[in-house]
Amino acid sequence: MKHLGWVIVSLGILLSGAPKLVAEESSERTENTQRIYANLTGTVALENERVLVQRFTIKPRESTGPRAYSAHQLVVFIKGGVLTSKRGRSTLWPDGRVVWLEHAGHDEGSTNAGSTPIELLWISLKPISPVTGAKPEYGYLCYPNIPGEDVLENDEVIVQRFKMNPGEWEGVHAHNPNTFYIFIKGGQWVSKSRDHPEGVAGSAPDGAVAWMDTIDISAQHQSGNSGKNPTEVVWVALKR
Repeated sequence: MKHLGWVIVSLGILLSGAPKLVAEESSERTENTQRIYANLTGTVALENERVLVQRFTIKPRESTGPRAYSAHQLVVFIKGGVLTSKRGRSTLWPDGRVVWLEHAGHDEGSTNAGSTPIELLWISLKPISPVTGAKPEYGYLCYPNIPGEDVLENDEVIVQRFKMNPGEWEGVHAHNPNTFYIFIKGGQWVSKSRDHPEGVAGSAPDGAVAWMDTIDISAQHQSGNSGKNPTEVVWVALKR
């Protein structure tokens, strides 16, 4: 699945400049260098010079063990559930929930209290050198036909969520630099552009992650949900 585009719920793929599923084109490799949970080993879903995205699965009745986290991290629940802390506090984390961690910290971890696995992504923003001169481009993703939900914005990121029903199209739109997307609910789509007006089909499973290429509005890029089920995607734009 080299070129994931579309935005099915916001996915956009230029067809002539499509995003690449960096780690999910092949088997995800084990990540040992940045251990978040004492009892769990994550896999790398995406890594480049800007971000490290690690995937974790917590099985029913499994304990994560003590947890350590850094500042400027996002947590996204692909398949949510109920996590119970060591002190007995149970919390429901629904599918698609996004959490921003501003400060580093640690805790005793928690246990999956449900009967199904919980799947989540930890997104670590990598430090970058101070940029002088022109301010980097960033902004909200805008689909003419599909309203988006503003999930959060701070000095580091903009996070949006889009849902698309079968047969819906995003409308022609652009993609800013330094963005990536996460499918909460995957599906099938068709992507069109000026160079490919006939459209190109694609698909992605729940939890797929990919970095998005920059696309100018002149490319006439848009995608539509060609599947039978609604899709949901979370977009993250880096502000530095």
